[in-house]
Amino acid sequence: MLPALLLAVLAPAPLLALVVLTTRLREARLREARLREARRQADTGAHPARAAWRAGTTRPIWPALAAIALTAATLTAGLEHTYLAALTHGPAWGFDVVLTTLMLALLAAIACAVLAGLTAAAVGRARGFGAGTIAGLLTLTAVAAGTAAAHLPLRAAHLTEPGTFPTPAHLGDGDLLLPFDAFLAALLWALPWPILGAALATRATSRRHPTGDLWHLLLDLATTDLPPNRTPWGAALRAELATIDPPAQRRRFALGGIWTILRTAAPHRAWIPATAVALLTASGSFAASRWSLAHDRGGILDFWMTAPALLLLAVALTTARRSRSFATGLRATAPATLAALIAVLAVGIPEALHWADRRAGYLTTGDALPPTWQAAVLDVVRPEFLIGMIAFWTAATIGGAALGTALARPHTPGTTARTTP
Repeated sequence: MLPALLLAVLAPAPLLALVVLTTRLREARLREARLREARRQADTGAHPARAAWRAGTTRPIWPALAAIALTAATLTAGLEHTYLAALTHGPAWGFDVVLTTLMLALLAAIACAVLAGLTAAAVGRARGFGAGTIAGLLTLTAVAAGTAAAHLPLRAAHLTEPGTFPTPAHLGDGDLLLPFDAFLAALLWALPWPILGAALATRATSRRHPTGDLWHLLLDLATTDLPPNRTPWGAALRAELATIDPPAQRRRFALGGIWTILRTAAPHRAWIPATAVALLTASGSFAASRWSLAHDRGGILDFWMTAPALLLLAVALTTARRSRSFATGLRATAPATLAALIAVLAVGIPEALHWADRRAGYLTTGDALPPTWQAAVLDVVRPEFLIGMIAFWTAATIGGAALGTALARPHTPGTTARTTP
């Protein structure tokens, strides 16, 4: 199931976004070559790649990378200890600890992609696209290094003395630490996001922004992709922050502005795509359930993973392309994601009872036979299934928003920017 989901949902958006952005960056390099030729005599003579490396690794990048690696190692060690301790209690808790941890690992990889993209965007706004890309890629490297430093000794111990580790009945010896191996593998999916983050942060203007402090960068990034009718308000927030000197007041003002943006900057009439996603998800779930039941197939968990993800990818792509805004694409898809989850539960619970009544097994996987109707209903809301759906839906959403932004036509003077309905 996982390879098909990766191919159908996760891979196309970052790969296509990279192709589009690479084309645009090639065009930008041709334009910048003329400028470099004009100031060649005043240039330091440094190669662009070396200049980007220096700009992307100067302070405070290295101390931050060390902190990220240490945090990743500490979290990995703690989570692995908790995971091994929880394996003996999983059946009593009513969910699969291994599968739940695997889904959390995928969600953590998405969070790391977001972290790397934000790092690349922040550094890119201050030091340029190349420096942002380097800083974002080094962020992922620090996460991978910290995780591997804590995980590989445990993996070696498991291979050397497997008898000292728990042995769940449904897993082979080599699969016990699969969630942590999967996290390291899933970081490969995160590799495009430093490039995308740096490109999205620097595409609107060729001039570099003053670095300021952390709160200046965060507010700057939060107000970059506001709808055109709210752009002056965002500029006013940044100007007011520049007049505040006490660090505590700067922090409170910046966080308050970011929260206001997240709470009030959703596109108008976002309920339209949300309603469409809910109806399509509900009708598709019902049709998939009855078809699987009639043809004696497995459950519909695969459908819940893929179909809403593709719908959310389409909503994010369309909105981001029309608004030329990555953030607007994400904000427009948030209500649709909630609507899809409600639709899954609204159809899944009665259909689970129908499957149990027909003695066909669990609705999600089609396995076994629910001993009670309560067990059939609780199977629909098992945490590993819900976390898995949210992980794949989130990956599809941010992929669609990035792809839509990359495919959008750049705004040219004299044209009126369209707002997202």
